[in-house]
Formats: sequence, C-alpha cells, structure tokens
Amino acid sequence: MTICTPRTDLPFVSLFNRAAFHALNAAPGDAILALPYDEGGRTVGVLSGVLHEGAFTAGFSSPCSGPDFARPRETPAHVEAAIDHWLAELGGLRAERLTFRCPPASWSPTGALVQFGLLNRGFTVAEADLNHAVDLSRFPTADAYLAALRSPARRALRHALGAPFAFAEHQDLTTGYALVHANRRDRGRALSLSREYFERVRDALPAAVRCFVLEHEGAPCAAALVMVVAADRWYVQAWGDAGHRLERSPMNLLAFRVIERALAEGVRVLDLGRTTEPGGPPLRVSHGLAQFKQSILATAELRPVLVR
Repeated sequence: MTICTPRTDLPFVSLFNRAAFHALNAAPGDAILALPYDEGGRTVGVLSGVLHEGAFTAGFSSPCSGPDFARPRETPAHVEAAIDHWLAELGGLRAERLTFRCPPASWSPTGALVQFGLLNRGFTVAEADLNHAVDLSRFPTADAYLAALRSPARRALRHALGAPFAFAEHQDLTTGYALVHANRRDRGRALSLSREYFERVRDALPAAVRCFVLEHEGAPCAAALVMVVAADRWYVQAWGDAGHRLERSPMNLLAFRVIERALAEGVRVLDLGRTTEPGGPPLRVSHGLAQFKQSILATAELRPVLVR
C-alpha cells in the first residue's frame, strides 16, 4: 500500500478523507492519495481517495465523500480551478476510471459546484441514491426543534419523554452494536459493518465513533452508532430498536436525544443516511423509513455517484 498524503492532517479535512480511514480498507498495492490545490499562498482544498488498479475513487470505503475546501463557502472560480487541477493530476497518475461518491448537498455549500464541474467535464451519473438529513442550523435549541415537529410526532415524543427512559453515551460498543445488529436480523437483513470494524475506526481515529444507547426501566431498547465526519457534521451509520415489548417504538425518542446531543455540541447537519431498499438496480425508496425520517424533520436529497 502506498500512502501519498501530505495534507490529510489539515483541520478542514473530514473523516472520510483521512488517510487513516482509507487505510482501514485499502488493499496491498493501492495508493492512498491526498491531492492539494494551492492558490495565492494558501491551500484551497484537498481531494482524497484511493487509486486501485487504475481506478480512483473519492469516497472510498465510505458512504460518500468529496473534496474538502478550507473555506466553507469557496468561490466558484476556485472550485472549478481545483477540479481542473485534480483531474489533470489524476490523469498524470494514469487513473483511467474516476469515481466520485458525492455527498448530499447539505454537507457543504461547495457540493453543488463540485457536481456541476464534474458533470460538465464528462462525468455521468452511475447511481443516484436517496439520502435524508436534518438541518440542525434551523433550530437554536432542542425546544425549538420540538416545537417545529408536526403535532402527531410531537405528541408521540411528549408521551415518551414522560416514560422511564434513560439515554447515555457508551464507550464500549457491545450493547449498542448488539441492539442495531438485532434490529437488522429481525428484519431479515444483515448489518454491513462488524463491531470490530467500528472499533478499528475508533482506534485509528479517536472520537470518530459515538455510541448512544436508550434504556427503558434499565433495559437497553434502542441504539445509534454515529460517525463524526466533521465537528459540525454527524453521520448516523446505523440505528434501530430491538428486544423490547413496548407498545410504541422508542425510535422517536432516540432520534430526539441524538438531535439534542448534537445541538449541544454545535453540530450543523445530522445525516441519517440512505433511504433506499437494499439491492437494485433500480434503487427503490424505503417508504416506511422515508416517512419516519420526514416525521423527525429530515429532508430528502440526492447522493449521486459520478463516473468518467
């Protein structure tokens, strides 16, 4: 494995673009790249990814990713110049196939500019996934979020808030992972990532994985495994409830407690991940999941994969 990463330690580089994250899944012989673009004496942005047998992937081994820019709102001129620079560099590295697993628009104001630039430089849409995220910048406090819920969701949440639930973050992933794993098993599905993988991510990148557990009368009933993509951006890698006999699902309360914690820590975007059924093509919307996410004020957005 070749690691060419002069700039992945810069503070604006997000989790899914760090060399230590790529190295968790890169194979022997792969090149882990971090390609900076500098202008006017400063680093404008960094494109990171893995080059495997002539194929470069941005967003390698992650749900999605793309170039990180030092300024949250970079100018279109700088974004286009950076794209041209990176494509030329990748050409020089003999990357014959380029794949950008683009993040949804909520991740960064530059996301649409990057997609525009790629689509107008010969990239095509190989896949278009549906994603949901909660824009937490709309809510100054957890009370403001609660007040913004529609009345059915607000009533259900207020009912749960009056019940004997307890919410806590666990340093040990055992309980949280077991709950999410059981949730998938009960639905006839498999959890794509092992507990050992989450632990390897946390070992390689401390504070990258957060595990939140909800208990009812002392018994664990729901959990969320969260990736801290950036200081202001969390990605819910997996969550679910299992092993309880409650009349109502505790997921509304779990979502509220995670949102409450995220707001307290200054998170701007809580990404709830894809909202499509396993399998495909074609990908199909998971209607029940989409309805739940929308009920907790998540907005649907596209997560395209662009290829040239």
